[in-house]
Order: sequence, then structure tokens, then C-alpha cells
Amino acid sequence: MRRALLALVAILLVASPALAQTTGAEIGIVDVNGSRYPEGGQTTMVIEFRNLANAPNPEDLEVTANGEPVSNLDVTPLAESTLPVGVVLAIDASGSMAGDPLAAAKTAAQDFVSQARPEDRIALVTFADEVQVISGFTGNAQVLNGLIDSIEAGGETAFNDAVLKGIDMYGDATARDLLANMIVLTDGDDTVSVATQDDVVAAVAANDVRVFGVALESPDFNPDPVGAVAAAGTGLFLSTPDPAQLSALYSEISREISNTLVARFASPISVPGDVEFAVSYQGLATATTFAVSGFATTTTTGPTTTTTLQPITTVIIENNAPLDTTTLALVGAVGLGLTLFLFLVILFGRDDADDPGRFAKRLQAYGRKGKPQAEEKGSFLERIPLLNRFTEAAEEEVKKRGLLSGVNSTLEQANIPMTPGEAILAMFGLAAVGGIFTAIFNSPLWGAITFGFLLLLMVFLINFAGGRERRKFENQLPDTLTLMSTSLRAGYSLLQSTEAVAAEAPNPTAREFGRAIAEARLGVTVSDSLNGIVERTRSKDFQWAVMAIDIQREVGGNLAEVLQTVADTMRARNRLKGEIRALTAEGRISAMVLGSLPFLLFGFLWVSNRDYLLPLIESTFGQISIGVGLLLMTGGLFWLKKIVDIEI
Repeated sequence: MRRALLALVAILLVASPALAQTTGAEIGIVDVNGSRYPEGGQTTMVIEFRNLANAPNPEDLEVTANGEPVSNLDVTPLAESTLPVGVVLAIDASGSMAGDPLAAAKTAAQDFVSQARPEDRIALVTFADEVQVISGFTGNAQVLNGLIDSIEAGGETAFNDAVLKGIDMYGDATARDLLANMIVLTDGDDTVSVATQDDVVAAVAANDVRVFGVALESPDFNPDPVGAVAAAGTGLFLSTPDPAQLSALYSEISREISNTLVARFASPISVPGDVEFAVSYQGLATATTFAVSGFATTTTTGPTTTTTLQPITTVIIENNAPLDTTTLALVGAVGLGLTLFLFLVILFGRDDADDPGRFAKRLQAYGRKGKPQAEEKGSFLERIPLLNRFTEAAEEEVKKRGLLSGVNSTLEQANIPMTPGEAILAMFGLAAVGGIFTAIFNSPLWGAITFGFLLLLMVFLINFAGGRERRKFENQLPDTLTLMSTSLRAGYSLLQSTEAVAAEAPNPTAREFGRAIAEARLGVTVSDSLNGIVERTRSKDFQWAVMAIDIQREVGGNLAEVLQTVADTMRARNRLKGEIRALTAEGRISAMVLGSLPFLLFGFLWVSNRDYLLPLIESTFGQISIGVGLLLMTGGLFWLKKIVDIEI
């Protein structure tokens, strides 16, 4: 009997420290499998301890799912984890806080800021006659300390409104990843708030914000409202009549917040649905129900293969889990292969059989005259049946919509030696490669946006290349007409003068006149071949010159003198254009700067401070503002263009 009593006493002595530690303590599950805690392949749980005497021991924590123990349990204290903690410091700045109370409150707040981890974010709110947000969530201790020093006392006390404002701050996009906490310091009863105490208690209970109440006691102070708010927010209510004790109270709150464990584990539940997760720690226990999804996995035992559903344990949702190296290599190889293939299609797709690999030979193609003969090899695309079908189908679709001549003339003007079907195939192929890559590494929506953007970009580049060729042709046109006029005066015929231009002029003039000579040798009249140049280059200046040639051939006259007059007129016109461009250069540069500055600034902020832009992108009001801004920018750029674009 004596031995049994001694054994019982020994057991009580061993268990007494643990019982003393958990006496009056509570445990709560804050979050399960949240996307804000990035540990791919694991379920994540955040457990808070309240009124715990000492820091919790991770080894004593047990976790079950529907009563079954979890596997691969890894428990980390908050101080050693990367879980971001948010704290709203709400400080009473009413007139009763003037002097030593406010000075002590500032010191306590600054001491609390100095204890924060680099991952933590702190916001600063003051309340007197009204609530003021001094700073949003930030980890810059120097900025916070400076703002705390600037607080001045005066006015009444809006305690209830301050608590509601602190809760609302966690609804912003910049605070969605934070473990929500709030510390409210006051020395008197609420006197001017719009919200009632019942409103505040209901709001605190309905939100996952842990509220800590700190009170500076005075003879007439009523602690019940602050205590009720702290109780609803599962926090602590601490009070002292001595302002010098505020730093110690804030340190106690900091220790209370740090009594948090982050558990990561693999759940044994293989069926999607509601799962009851339970935790226990030295006699403390709690449970919560969380809905989990499932995905197919395969396990092999001997010759038998069984497919089961395992719970989705990837915590990152907003940051997609990284692909493995084999997948990345395969995707990269496929994308690079498609890009190189399309590049070869563009560069070598129409090589001449007698002189392969020479890009210039393809400029002699004048359009298809039917199917290639059996003995001919045909173009590169025509030798690939699948791609040949795509090019023909694309060309037929363009033809049905009456766009064939426009697409063909655009390609000819830009000096791109491809048929409309080949060009459309290449554009859609390149855009598809970019869209697929973006969809893999971001999302299908961004993939579709990238696909459309690349299509528009390639259309813009083709039109830009065509405009550049046309401007070169028009700048060379006065010298071209002068050369034709000189040749006619020397006794050459119109066809011979055209041949002289093709031989002596630079590109693109030589290329276009060379094609006109080839058409004339095939039986087309010189006038029609020159009109073909007009259709390909879309040059109004050369259209006037061809019109003058046609009139002279019908009514007679000195064609050399007519061409020389047209050339002199064009030179004077080009000189005037240059002067106008010089005078309007400032306006054009202003339009480019004003048009590009918002996008460049957006890109800079997206890289340097993305959280600052998220409310603008994610909120409805921000999206409306972006739409209105784009419309106003479009109107302003159009207005500036009309101002500087002077037709001559």
C-alpha cells in the first residue's frame, strides 16, 4: 500500500508542470489547408494557444483526421515559420491621453514594432473624434516609429468605430495573407462612435481577427466594453493604472501571439468531402471540419494496380506548384521545336528548286497559277500534306470573307514572300506557342490574352514593315521619275526607261520596277504593270505619276517634261513635309511619352511593389477606373495625333 501511494505521488509530481502550464489555457484551429501558407504537397494547419503559461512544445501536439492519425507531421513554432502575422495597432489619441499616457503608449507601440519579425506586417490607427488610418500594413519599422512619434492627443473617444475600422483593414487584398490580430489601447469610455458596442462585438465574432484590449484605468473607467470586445475576439484583456506598465502589457500580448504552431502533414483520408481535423496538446483538445478535394493517384503492389483518391494537399493556390524538371524540359523542347519549324517555314518555305536557300529568289514569285505539276517539287509547305491543308483552308476562309486581296497586298507591301494561307498559319502558330507557354506557367486566361496579344503584335509588325517600305519607295520616287525623264530625253522608250530604273535604282524601287518589267515581258501592258506597282505599294504619289503617263499616252505631249515636273513637285512637297515634321516633333514626342508613361509606371510598380496595385486590379471600382482611364487615354492620343498629323 505504501509503495502504491509513493508511485501516485511521483506521477503527480511529474504531471504537475504540464497541468500547471495548461490550466485555464485554450486551444483553437485558426486555418486548415489555406492557400496562403506555401508548402506544396502538404495540408497546413495553424493552431493558436490562449492563456498558455509557457511556449508550446511542438513535440506534444497530436493531429488526427476523422479520428485517424496523420502522417509526416511537421510542427513548427510561429517564430521559426514564414507565416506572415498582421497586427493593427489602434491607439487612443483623445484629449485624456495627453501627456504621460500618450508618451507611454508611443513607447509601448515602438517596443512592439521592434519585436516584429521581417515577415510580419503592422498597421497603425488612431482614434479620437474620428478614426484615422496613419499607416497601412507595412514591415518598415523606421516608418512606423516615425508615424508613432507624430501622434498628438485631442478630442473625444471613438473606440467602437476604431475596432470596426481595424477589422475592415483585413478585407483589403494586401492583408489577405496575414494572420489577423488587433491591439486596441484606450483610457476611457466611447463617447462619439457611430457604431454601438453590440455592433462591434458581433463584427469581431463574425471575423477571424483576434482582438487584444489594453486599458489605462482611471477612477471612472468602465472595463466591460473593452473586455467584451477582447472576449469576442478570443484575445486578452489587460489593464493597468500605471502608463509605465504598457510596454510590459504589449510584450505579454506579443508572447501570446507567438504561442502559435504551424503543422504540416499528409492526411490519411482518401475520399473527397468534409473531414474533421482534431488536435490535442497536454489535455487540451479542439476540432474543426474542413472540406477537402481529391485527386487520382496510383499505387502498385506486385502485379495489381489500384487507383485511389487522395486529398489535395497542395497549399499554394495563388502561387502554382512548380512543374518537375522533366515536364519543363519536355514543354521547352516542344515549344522550341515549333518555333524553329515555323522560322524555317518563313525563311525557306518558298526556295527555288534550282537555287535553294537564297531568300532573294522568292521575290520573283507572282502568285500561284494552280497546283504544281507532278514533276515539280512545289514549295516547302506544299511538300508537307498536313501543313498544306492548313494553308489552303486558311486561304479559303480569307477568300470567303473577301479579305484575300487585302491580306495579299499587305504581305506584298511589307515584302514578305508568303501566300496569305502561309502567313496566317505562321501567325497563328507563333501566337499559339506563346499562349501555350503562358497558360502552362500562369493560367489559361493569361494564355488566351497572350495569344490575342501576339496576333495583334504580328499584324502591327506586318503593317509597320509595309508602311516603312512605302515610305522608302515614296522618298526615292522623285529620283526615280527624274531617271525616267532623263532616259526618255536620251531616246529610250517607256519600257526601256522602266528597265533603267530597275537596274539603277535602290530597293524597294528596283524590286518593284523589276517585277513590272517581268510582267510586261509576260504580255501585260506597261501601263498595267505600273498600276500593279501602285496597288502593291499603295503610293498616292506614284499613282499621280502613272495617271500622268496614261494621260500623255492618250493625248500626246512631252512625257519627259511631264515626269520632270511631277518629280519637282514631289521634291517640294517632301521638303515641306520634312519642315512640318520638324515643327511637330515636340507634339509627337509628347504623345509618345504621355501614352507610354502609364504603362511603364504600371510595369515598374508591378515588379517593385505588386501589393500596391492589387486593389486596383481586383476591386470592381479599380477595374472601372482602369477602363475609364484607357478610354480617356485613347481619346487624348487620338486628339494629339489629329493635332500633329497635317496632310499636305
